[in-house]
Amino acid sequence: MRPGSRLLLLLLCWAALSLLPVLAAAFASGWRDSALLVWVLAGLALALWAVLDARRLSARPAPAAERSLPAALSVGVPQTITLRLSGGRPGEIWNLADHHPDDDSHTGLPREVALAADITEVRYRYRPSRRGPVTFGDIEVWLPSPARLWQGRRRVAATRTVPVYPDFSPIARAALAVDKSQLRFGNRQQPRRGQGLEFHELREYQPGDSPRRIDWKASARRRHLITRHYQDEQNQSLWVLLDAGRRMKLPVGDLTLFDHGLNATLLLAWSALRQGDRVGSLLFSRDTPRWLAPVHGPSGIQTLLKGFYDVHPQEHASDFSQAARYFHGRWQRRSLVVLVSRLHPEDSDDLLAAVTLLSRRHLVMVADIRLPEQEALHQAPVQDLDDALRLAADAQEQEHRRALHVRLRRAGANVVATTPERLAERLGQTYLALKRAGRL
Repeated sequence: MRPGSRLLLLLLCWAALSLLPVLAAAFASGWRDSALLVWVLAGLALALWAVLDARRLSARPAPAAERSLPAALSVGVPQTITLRLSGGRPGEIWNLADHHPDDDSHTGLPREVALAADITEVRYRYRPSRRGPVTFGDIEVWLPSPARLWQGRRRVAATRTVPVYPDFSPIARAALAVDKSQLRFGNRQQPRRGQGLEFHELREYQPGDSPRRIDWKASARRRHLITRHYQDEQNQSLWVLLDAGRRMKLPVGDLTLFDHGLNATLLLAWSALRQGDRVGSLLFSRDTPRWLAPVHGPSGIQTLLKGFYDVHPQEHASDFSQAARYFHGRWQRRSLVVLVSRLHPEDSDDLLAAVTLLSRRHLVMVADIRLPEQEALHQAPVQDLDDALRLAADAQEQEHRRALHVRLRRAGANVVATTPERLAERLGQTYLALKRAGRL
């Protein structure tokens, strides 16, 4: 309980009234005792009124309050939270606070709320800034006393934990960009050597079909040209090994490198699931890796989201060869293995050992995330010695990085080096290119 503004104002008036006996003693000494008595009686009356008002407030029951929020939230996406209040007099002013997660300080709470005749709804926007489970606590209401001399706090139990998933909307836009790029370069599948194509159907010849696809026996039976059509082989396996070590905590824009890699992983998984393949993932650092068993079908993306959403980069440096040995020991079937990280030249020996081991059984792709600042540095003008030294140091690092890429390709890996903004699109395009080339 705390004093209200009305009680504070009355106490201020009572304190000002204490000047009355002083003035009486100075200018009308005969009235001094009477003025003092008036001041004392006024104080006693105010105290009695305040005590009675406080008792009436203490006997007041807690109001009814409930919170309505989505079953799941997306990081960085504002969501509307609705609070419903009842149990007060129409027009009564309550001070309302909701114990929402503390990663958003722009919700506009606490605030004063004027009660409606029936149910009062209060809405505010909450924008989560971090993946993982978040907890909404109790709803807190400060009620006025009947005479508005006091405010009493009431807490309504409303604790609830909801998951915060990665924002899937940019992933969907990246998937659309991949689909558009396929249309730009042609969507017709050409015959090729090797495995990777499954027979799909026979259909009538159409202009543009390759003569090599004509089924002459079927054409003779039906007395018109019939062509064979194929589809990419399905039920293949894709695994993403995502670095969850210390280097992936580096912020790039509003997200960390790990979040950019996670979004790219989800796009790649979504593309593979749409192609009928199985997708699994291994999130590794020096600690015990998280193993997400392969899923199949479009609904499998929800399983991956639930397995990914609460993972954050660790404080330890990653061990690529340890992750490769762990994966090699647990998964025997030939797969496309995509390793996503921010490569450093000093990783050379460890990374080559990992790629060499994985390449014995699998097709390996290494995704190297390049920093946008380094890309922009190549276009920046050189104005002084510091700029020249910075550019020279970056050029040396890039040369070491290119040498590492060459060694990885010689070890059998497909290397994709791109910025975080284009990582999802590039991985999706490379996966589809490898699949349609029959290399899986």
